[in-house]
Amino acid sequence: MHAPQVPAPAVLRPLVELAPPVLHTELRKGVLGQEDVLRAVSLALYKHITGRVSGHILLMGSSGTGKTTIMGNIQRLYRELPELAPFRAMAITNANMLVDADRLEFRPERLLSAIEQRARSLLGRPATAEELVAVMERATICIDEVDKMATAVGGKTNPVGIVLQQGLLTMMEGSVVTLRTNVLVNGQEQPRTLEVRTGGMMFLCGGAFEGLYDQVYSRVTAPDSGEKTFSQMVRGADGRLRIEARFRLGDYFKMEDLYHYGMVPQFLARFDSVQLMADLDLAVLKEILLFGNDSPLARSRAYFSMLGVRLELDDLAAGLIAEQALKNARAGARSLRTVFTRLIQPLEYDPWNSGLLQPLADGTLQAVITAEYVRLALGLPASAER
Repeated sequence: MHAPQVPAPAVLRPLVELAPPVLHTELRKGVLGQEDVLRAVSLALYKHITGRVSGHILLMGSSGTGKTTIMGNIQRLYRELPELAPFRAMAITNANMLVDADRLEFRPERLLSAIEQRARSLLGRPATAEELVAVMERATICIDEVDKMATAVGGKTNPVGIVLQQGLLTMMEGSVVTLRTNVLVNGQEQPRTLEVRTGGMMFLCGGAFEGLYDQVYSRVTAPDSGEKTFSQMVRGADGRLRIEARFRLGDYFKMEDLYHYGMVPQFLARFDSVQLMADLDLAVLKEILLFGNDSPLARSRAYFSMLGVRLELDDLAAGLIAEQALKNARAGARSLRTVFTRLIQPLEYDPWNSGLLQPLADGTLQAVITAEYVRLALGLPASAER
């Protein structure tokens, strides 16, 4: 009788072999579009995990363009790649949580407390000071809404923003932050003050920077700017061509625009890369709708599956939905949910009397969302037919 075979432990790749293209491929599994940004994020991650140089990165883009999605997929990457287990301590927080507005004090311990909780969860047992600090010092810090910490808001000085930028600047440069907590000492947990060095942490900051679009547009269209704006031919979901004026922030953005917005040059200088999220175009919106893991279509399909109904969306219908979402392009992928909800809610409420259900050979039912249904539900003219 043969002894049962024990599978050999997986061979972990050296971190240096997880090159930026490898990380980029992994990130693309959960992020649609934003290829240039994903390349920059992959490079920043590579710098972080190899420990050679810092890889801090700033993501700028309207709500719904994918900043939070990218942060979530970095977390997924750490979780799914066994080689990255030492880097799984990650915290996502809002910038305004890091300052005591009443006392105008930067509170880095609030950030470290979140990292500490994650580190303890990863260790899975009471930890010594050395074990806890080792995990925390490799953390990835994601800070959203950094645009809310501008040094001036509405033409008035914003003291909270000044404190936040100065505090984060110090952490990103590399500082020692003390944290009072309980650690294992001689087999028993006792209170101790930890010294955590932030120089090995990766900082990924993001913000919508509302108002920056209008600020740059005003600069570009000023009579003495010397800038030129462009028009382009656009093909709609129905195949028809039309001319649209084009103003893309990425075509005209300069780093000086952020200085005027209220971001301190020394703070911005700590980022290895400042990336502008692209507004999602028709093709990307359609791809997100059809294939995104958390798209409104995917959620609705899960709902109908519970009812024994297979929900399908034909290609032209998907294009029309994406086209309507594109009209609110600065809302990004969130505009897809708004448009799709308008047309799907009546069907979700009462599919049985919708006239769309068709029996299938396997005994289930199918509902197909057609272009005609989309036009009717959204009040679009039938003349949009090819």
